[in-house]
Order: sequence, then C-alpha cells, then structure tokens
Amino acid sequence: MSAKQRYDRRDIRRLNAVSVLNQLRANGPMSRAMIAGTLGLTRATISNIVKELLEVSIVSETEYNEGGAGRPGLLLNLNPDSGSIIAVDLNLSHFAVVLTNVGQDTLWRDHSPLLRDANPEEVLVQIVKSVEKALDFSAKQNLRCYGICVAWAGLVDRDQGELAYGPTSGWEDVPLKRDWESRFKIPVYVENEAHAGAIGIHHFGARPGIRNLVYLSLGVGLGAGVYVDGVLLRGKQGFAGQVGHTHFLNNGVRCSCGKQGCWVTEIGASGIERKLTAAGFTFPKQGSSGMDWVDLISEEALTGNPKVLLVLREVGSQLGVGAARLIQTFNPSMIVIGGRLGRAMQLVQPQIESAIFSETLPYMAEPLEVVVSPSGEDHIQGCIATVFDSIMKNPPLAAAQEPEWSLNLN
Repeated sequence: MSAKQRYDRRDIRRLNAVSVLNQLRANGPMSRAMIAGTLGLTRATISNIVKELLEVSIVSETEYNEGGAGRPGLLLNLNPDSGSIIAVDLNLSHFAVVLTNVGQDTLWRDHSPLLRDANPEEVLVQIVKSVEKALDFSAKQNLRCYGICVAWAGLVDRDQGELAYGPTSGWEDVPLKRDWESRFKIPVYVENEAHAGAIGIHHFGARPGIRNLVYLSLGVGLGAGVYVDGVLLRGKQGFAGQVGHTHFLNNGVRCSCGKQGCWVTEIGASGIERKLTAAGFTFPKQGSSGMDWVDLISEEALTGNPKVLLVLREVGSQLGVGAARLIQTFNPSMIVIGGRLGRAMQLVQPQIESAIFSETLPYMAEPLEVVVSPSGEDHIQGCIATVFDSIMKNPPLAAAQEPEWSLNLN
C-alpha cells in the first residue's frame, strides 16, 4: 500500500544540506565533485546546496584539491567559527559553564562550587548570570550561539526540559528549558549528566562511535549512561541509569533517596567523606581550602595522603564489584569511570580492574576495556555534542518561500 506525503522544496533542500554536512563531518575536507559522487547527486544540486551553506557560514572553502583529474576544485570543510555552543554542567556540588565554537575550541569558561543544601532557585540565578556572560562574550566575537545544553544530576525529563526529581539533592519539578528559551531566545537542551557523559565518550572518546559502552559518572551522586548497539538506552521516561540507588550492601547507611544500602552511599563523595572521617581525616570548612570538597578528595589523593589512598582502595574495589554487575547485564566492549571523582579513581584503577575481572564471567571480561577518565569534562563534551548534532540535523538555511509538491512513497 502506498502512502502520500506532502513535501515542499525547503524540506528536500534541508535533507540534502544535512547529507552534505554529514559527509564533511565524517570525512573532513571534500570538493563539490567528491560530495556529488558520494551522494549520487548532480554537481549542480550540490553547488546550490553548498552556496547556501557558505552564505550562512556553516561551511567554508579551504585549499584546492590537487590530487584528482581535471581542474582542481576548492575543498569544503565545516567552519569552526560559524557560531558558538554553551555547555552547562550542573552537578550536586559544583557548576561549570563553557562556551566553545562549533569546532569545539573553548573560548570562555566559568565554574564555581555550590553550597550544600542550596535551593534550586538560588543555584539557577547564579548559573543564569554565568550564561549571560558567555552569551555576551559570544556576541563580542560575532558568533551566533546555536544553543545551550545543560547536564543535570537526577531524573531528567528531556521533553519538558526539567529536573523531575533529584534523589540526592531532593529537588523536584524544577523547570529550565521553557524559562531559558524565553529568556535567551535560543534552543535549550537538558540531559541527565551520566547520559551526557556517555554521549561525550561516544562522540569524542578514544574510540569515537563505540557501539557498546557503559559510562559511570561518579561524584556526589552516581549514574550510568549505557550504549547498546550504538543506541543510548533512555528507558520509558528517559530515567534509565540510576544505578547509584540500586541495593549494594545489607545493613548499609540510609541514603538520601530514603532507602538503605544504596551503591552511591559507599562509593559516592558522601560515602568517601564518611569513611575518611572514620579514618581520622579532617575536612576543612567549606570555602577555606579554595576548592569544593569533591575536588579536595582528588587533590589529597594525588598528593599521596595515605589515609585518603587507603579509603579510595576500598572504594575502588566496591566500584569494581558493582560495575561487574552492569558488565554482565549489558556486555559492553568498554566501561568508562568518569565524573568529578575520575581523577581520584585513576589512582586505584588496579583495585577497580581486579574486582571487575574477579566478579565478571571470563568470556565477558576477556575482551573488556576498562578506562578511567580523569578530565571531569565528559559531561561538558556530551553537551557540546548534543548541540552540535542539532546543528548537523537542522542547519540554518535561507528562508526561501517555495511551492509545495507531492511525493508518493511506496
């Protein structure tokens, strides 16, 4: 049975433009003739599309292609300075705002620790001021901002663009997308932080495009982003990956979510703080050290503090035991431990790997790659990738008015 669908020429033009951009994204600089040959379109069609993309500066012409037969053609490439992207990492103890160009070069950044038990209104006012500064900097560089993406800890409703519930923070029904789009007049995307971290590794990690991946975001909270066969698993409501609030230890401590013995209570920052206090480590008052308490754990570990390292070895083993359960559930080719405590976890990677490989079935463990990501920027990278993907899928084009036409699809 055939279906009739109405298209106008703008739709076809946009689909062709997306195809051209994807070729440049995947292959780097290409001539018009190379793109036409790859896509099976006429050179005239490609020339018209490229003309529009040049007009809006999303692509640029570079050097001549001297390698082919006949007259050399100018190579085309994505223009890194066609616009800007804003990424916001809103963690439970810290926020960061990063402005990049489309080429992912960092142009401006701001970050600040957050007070414990701060309410969402106070936090968002602080972040809005930072975003306004980023937009002002972008405007001064004559860069159009294509969008903002926020990585948020908790149950994120992506469609509504809000935090539905933060099991650790206790925040509920905190809107963002609607308010920010009204304020800033640009698209706003909202992601769970672990999902954003997985997107960042999938796009920009050591093996871009990896199809089977488990990403663990470890900081004050603990969440997972999981790719299976190249698809990020989100679940029915988009809340998949709340592994920190799965049962881990009988007779464990009470979790902020109300349950007892959750995994995050043992390996999250609050669990590490509790264990360090029991080991005799004294935390300075917040703010007196010039850094927030999550950073402090990493700094003390990196300086070789024996009490901190002893606790982190225990945490590394507990992290590996829980990670093994995820490995046996999803059978990834890579598991990445990232987030704010990634730097500290680098120091106990042997304990993590030992626990993973002892708790995982051999046939699943042998091909597994264990990576500890120390940068703490995975969430930011995922936000950048989210906005960049939106540009590639819906590029700005001239708003020409053209008649509709019908296409029969069988």
